[in-house]
Amino acid sequence: MTTATEYLHRVEIFRDLPMEYLESLFHGLRMRECRRHTILFTPDEPAERLFILKSGQVEIYRLTESGKRLVTRRIGPMGIFGEMSLAGQSMQGCFAEATADSLVCAATREDVFKLLTQKPHVAIRLLEAVGRRVQVLEDQLEAVVFSPVRVRLARFLLGNARPHGEIEGYTHADIGDSIGALRQTVTETLSEMQAQGLVEVGHRWIRLLDRAGLTELSGGGKQG
Repeated sequence: MTTATEYLHRVEIFRDLPMEYLESLFHGLRMRECRRHTILFTPDEPAERLFILKSGQVEIYRLTESGKRLVTRRIGPMGIFGEMSLAGQSMQGCFAEATADSLVCAATREDVFKLLTQKPHVAIRLLEAVGRRVQVLEDQLEAVVFSPVRVRLARFLLGNARPHGEIEGYTHADIGDSIGALRQTVTETLSEMQAQGLVEVGHRWIRLLDRAGLTELSGGGKQG
């Protein structure tokens, strides 16, 4: 069975470090097997931790005022997430939940601080990773400001649908809050999408009927 340090050696930011160094640095670090629906992180977590996902999938989400889930990120294998200022990671107000059986390991602030002070080139890689995340966030903000509602709505639907295409529990007001649109506008746009055969809309549920069409729509040009 692959050990935690053997797995860490495969992650991009650690790949050039000698195995012996990783062993000494992360001594005692263990893989954790998490069944689907395991909560890995909550907004009330008292300590900074950095998670590295070996296999499976994790969703980062917030809860709306009505208690519904709003997914902000999906983490796949080799992904890094958690609450740690040293690594430029923030999950303020967020939950992290395994949405498939997963293998994860977690490092403490002390682990990461030791690594960054002893291996500056790893710090540079982390900064590059943080820079990429900032660019993604800037692109998302630009999309909210400049993209038409139908484009933002298509992106929301694709990003929050379950594997079989279902989205449940969101009111049109919840969706509007997440994409920066009025509830009435969301309702009208969903009706248009349903007429076009892209989605089926029910009471607090939406089913994607044409992912390809929604994907094409989500890449629409920027308009005022």
